[in-house]
Formats: sequence, structure tokens, C-alpha cells
Amino acid sequence: MKLLNGLKTQIWSRKKAMKEPPKGITTDVKVVRVIDGDTVDVAITRTVRVRLLDCWAPETRTKDPAEKAKGYESKKYLHDMLTQVFYNDLAARKKKKVTLFIPADEQGEIKDNFTFSRVLGRLFVGGEDVSELMVKNGKATKAK
Repeated sequence: MKLLNGLKTQIWSRKKAMKEPPKGITTDVKVVRVIDGDTVDVAITRTVRVRLLDCWAPETRTKDPAEKAKGYESKKYLHDMLTQVFYNDLAARKKKKVTLFIPADEQGEIKDNFTFSRVLGRLFVGGEDVSELMVKNGKATKAK
């Protein structure tokens, strides 16, 4: 368990892989815009900027050209993962289902999950944790 702003939580940094989000505040979302390799705008009833937990991608807004190039590569990978259409069944052409999970503290409150006008959360696509996919594919690291 880690302490975050005095609250104990087990969800912030996971050691075991999750195939589906745990019970809590979970909802299907529409991807509005990929900001960079670890931040996404999603629409619930309004657009919410999500900072992916356990996912640190290179920055796109930097003066370092090497980091900037890696940042744009990471952003493109995340964008494609979240927005490309399934083409397994050409007749169906279904959009990917994206699910947002916002962890809550022991009292069920999410008030401490907001930072820099973003909500801290996890996105799942096709039943897989997007943060884990970004790290697994070398587009981000689990820690800064």
C-alpha cells in the first residue's frame, strides 16, 4: 500500500496485471484527443483529460529534439491503439471499446485524483490496460 496525500491506496501502482478494471468508478468513454504518450482527453458527459497511471512517456513539448521525436512516436502509438477501427469483420467496422477507471480511496472519494486539470486514471481497450501496453511496447516507462 502506498500513501498519497495521506490516503492509503492499492490501485495507484499495481504489481499484478489486470485484464479488466476492478469494481469502482468505471465507465465506457469516447476518445476525443490524444495529447501525448501518457495523456488522453475522453468524453463521458463532458471531456475529461486523463493522465494514465503507471505510464511515463517522453514529452512532446520539450526543446530536446531526441525526446520530442520519441514523444511523438509514443503519442502516435497511443492514438492508433485507442482510435483505430477493428477490421477483423470488414462489414461491422466496429470502433474499439475504451473504458475509463478512476480509482477511489477507501471512502469511495475521487477528489485526490485530479492534478494539473487532469484526472488520474486507467484506460482499458479490448480488455487490456493501456498503460501496460505502452510500457510493454517500449513507448513509455512504468516510473519516471
